[in-house]
Amino acid sequence: MKYFEARIKNENDNKEPGPVITISREYGCPSKILAGILVDKLNSMNQGSAPIPFKWKWIGRELLEESARDLKVDPKNIDHIFNYQERSIVDDILAATKKDGSYKSDLAIKKSVGKVIRSLGVTGHVVIVGRAGVVITRDIKKSLHIRLMAPLEWRINRVMNSENLSKEKALSLITTKDANRKRFLEYYLGQKFSIQIFDAIYNCEYFSLEEIADSMIVSMQQRKMI
Repeated sequence: MKYFEARIKNENDNKEPGPVITISREYGCPSKILAGILVDKLNSMNQGSAPIPFKWKWIGRELLEESARDLKVDPKNIDHIFNYQERSIVDDILAATKKDGSYKSDLAIKKSVGKVIRSLGVTGHVVIVGRAGVVITRDIKKSLHIRLMAPLEWRINRVMNSENLSKEKALSLITTKDANRKRFLEYYLGQKFSIQIFDAIYNCEYFSLEEIADSMIVSMQQRKMI
């Protein structure tokens, strides 16, 4: 049985939702690398203890495939949403004219994404990277929601190196990505974005990813999430 199917199938077996962690970021901060480090640390803590139903796992773009399966469309038909983009009016009209059943409105796609994230958050033992996970799972008691930030110059230098871009193009990419992500989050939030929705904010220029992961684990222990 596939990972998502197993987790969602057992959703109702949980007496209490969670635990779930969400990681949000400013573009240029290494959220996926952090998620991998955190999951490895959490799973290593379980070694030698009583068996658990699921190991911790981090989820990013896998949500694309699961949402596409939920909507019964090819992942490429909803990929723009996972890049935090929206169709133009012209593109939307052209997509709607297709007769092969591949068209889904941006609203339908976002609702599907929210449903999948909610199911995973309720089932628990999952780290959700991006995709407005903080808003969709905020009410779950056993949850922790963090935001990665860093000075603009630090992020520009990192994007320049990772994407092989000039400073001007790196700045343009950061500006566009941050604006698109903010708009995506505000759709689920239903109001203007505020960093107050997060439990903790880490500055990636001054904290190593190991330090951030260790700090998160301490917070999880204090909240009795592990």
